[in-house]
Amino acid sequence: MSREQGQVGPRPRSKEEARRRMLARRRRTFGVLGVLAIAAAGVGAWQLWPASDSESAPGLQRQERLETEQEPAEPSEKELAQRRIKHVIYIIKENRSFDNYFARYPGANGATHGKTSTGERVKLTVAPDVMEPDIGHDFPAGMYSINGGKMDGFDLVANGESLSGYSSFTREGIPNYFSYADEFVLGDNMFSSMYGPTFPAHLYTVGAQSGRVTSNKNQAEDPGGYCDDPGETVYRFQQLSKKEKKTVMEAEEKADMATVGNFWEEIRACLNFEVLPDQLVKNDISWKYYADEGSWMNALLAIKHMRFSKHWGREIVPEESFPEDIENEKLAEVSWVVPGPGVNEHPGGPSVCMGENWTVEMINKIMKSKYWKNTAIFLTYDDFGGFYDHVPPPHYDIMGFGPRVPLLIISPWAKQGYIDSTEYELVSPLKFIEDTWGLDCMTPRDCAASNMYNAFDFESATPPKDRKLILEERSCEGLPARISQQYERHGNDAFSALGD
Repeated sequence: MSREQGQVGPRPRSKEEARRRMLARRRRTFGVLGVLAIAAAGVGAWQLWPASDSESAPGLQRQERLETEQEPAEPSEKELAQRRIKHVIYIIKENRSFDNYFARYPGANGATHGKTSTGERVKLTVAPDVMEPDIGHDFPAGMYSINGGKMDGFDLVANGESLSGYSSFTREGIPNYFSYADEFVLGDNMFSSMYGPTFPAHLYTVGAQSGRVTSNKNQAEDPGGYCDDPGETVYRFQQLSKKEKKTVMEAEEKADMATVGNFWEEIRACLNFEVLPDQLVKNDISWKYYADEGSWMNALLAIKHMRFSKHWGREIVPEESFPEDIENEKLAEVSWVVPGPGVNEHPGGPSVCMGENWTVEMINKIMKSKYWKNTAIFLTYDDFGGFYDHVPPPHYDIMGFGPRVPLLIISPWAKQGYIDSTEYELVSPLKFIEDTWGLDCMTPRDCAASNMYNAFDFESATPPKDRKLILEERSCEGLPARISQQYERHGNDAFSALGD
């Protein structure tokens, strides 16, 4: 029976009594200050309260909403990167495998022995500072060395029969590189983007592709050239159907160069595809590409719309301008640095000690500059150089990957003493730039690549000034007389004929 029908129940309260009782309950729940604020609002405010004690009063609801609105959301990794990194420096050196440099680094995925095509297991010797002669590292050499993932064909490449490529440095041989690894990030799963060699590999570092080019220029005796020389040619893959790509992929797994070569064509060494500097220009992001004008390693010399543009001589400048721009505080937001042949550590004559000294000099300058606090440096090598590496690379497409190459990531925001086993390739630094500056990717390669954020701790509480590692350059004494003469006469441009 309802109360209206005469059921005995609690005596109805007056409006004022009900208000006092409710205030007492709210006092226990919200405290005195909260109740005083509610009481001061008067009966009208009470009449707006919800009936349930479990629901908040209007003032508290407004306060909760305000706190929610004011509390910042957790920043994304991309947002943190954008706050911390304002400059990227991408340094590309020459022709070394990961095992050749860091197989002996503690904790890294290195090897002590290597396999040959005859099934022999050989111990990796201690790598020399000057490596002569050069070892084969072109497209076929990369394919033979990998041998469908067996990683046992490094003795089949040009000059590989001596087994000189089955070698690795000790800490004593590259002490400063080991020191950078101790303090910053060593990547032990970084692959060359293709089987080899230099020219197409460098194209990947600016465009995330090589335009299907598979070789260095066929006119090896010509200095420089590319778009400047109509007579220079390279090989590349023809436009392939899906079926033909499958045929090539299967042939590469078998190291069947005869079949792979059937799908190549010869073209002029002047291309015209999109490169990352195009996006940087469109988005008003400053950039510079430091490479000698006639260098084999100057990828933008082979990109027609860059070679014959206002950028040539302004953003595309000799590598000697790089330290000057640091000292004169003219560093761009994005920089590519391609060192001269005497300091790029290419086997066949150049001294690794001299190349390491160049690196130390440049990084010391950066660390002493105003740029250090918001800079990320990626130091890597364009291809494996014919040197042994034991890790089978993914077979991503008809271009490769090629064997692993060394990678050092140096920044006040890099993780400390960290070995990063994330899968990277030569286009991964481009992905880092694209994501950090909010740019579009250009090809399937950089679209699929890791952005390298795993190597960083963007929330580190350590001040950038406490992450500086100023190192001493070495004396590089004891170089063979012929090698010393090259450096005395030509400096960083020594061994300029080594372009592959």
